Amino acid sequence: MNVALDEDFHVHSTFSDGASTVAENVQASRERGLRAVCLVDHVRRDTRWLPEFTAAVDQYRGQPGLRVLAGVEAKILDTAGHLDLPLDLQTVGGIDLVLIADHQFPADNGPVHPDELRAALEFGSMTSAEAIERLCQATASAATAQAAMAQTVTLLAHLFSLLPKIGLDEAMVPGALLTDLAKRVAHVGAMVEVNEKWSCPSARTVAAMADAGVLLVAGSDSHHCREIGVYHSVGQTVRAAGV
Repeated sequence: MNVALDEDFHVHSTFSDGASTVAENVQASRERGLRAVCLVDHVRRDTRWLPEFTAAVDQYRGQPGLRVLAGVEAKILDTAGHLDLPLDLQTVGGIDLVLIADHQFPADNGPVHPDELRAALEFGSMTSAEAIERLCQATASAATAQAAMAQTVTLLAHLFSLLPKIGLDEAMVPGALLTDLAKRVAHVGAMVEVNEKWSCPSARTVAAMADAGVLLVAGSDSHHCREIGVYHSVGQTVRAAGV
């Protein structure tokens, strides 16, 4: 299994926190000779600009030489795997991918800021093993629930990027737990991004996903068009993982 480095599945625009417009991102993708680009922006439940976003992306679909997709990135809200997605996502249409992100810690009663979770770990009110197990459970649950939505493809974005923010490391994820997560992701047909910005997931995680048959894709997580399709850590990770 190879990770194509002439694709970028994670490109932000001015619709959320990016500095470049959709048009500038598409132009940069063409200049870099990419085969595919997924234009992605952060959403929440109260996001109202999806029709304008999909219309901006639609004008570049079907043109020769570059496959242009539209995606939204939403954080996992809780252990059950609920996502911070607009309620009208399915009725708006035009969204190809939903990127699942661990921006905050998905606790039982809702998202917890990384600093707060780090403090809880230091205080001892939660153990590292418990935090890792809950994160994996929430991620798998979110992937399972979202994959049931036939209109969109599910992609795990910057998997485990939360761990260093709370003082933990991917190496602390038990092998059995990682294998189980990979199998669950593969079972529902979700993809996993190898992320340039956050240099994650690790080669160990990428290899586990590949062994389970998960489709792996590259994403720059760019917030400026100059970053699109520029891979350093991604290349190192996939080589180390042997994929």
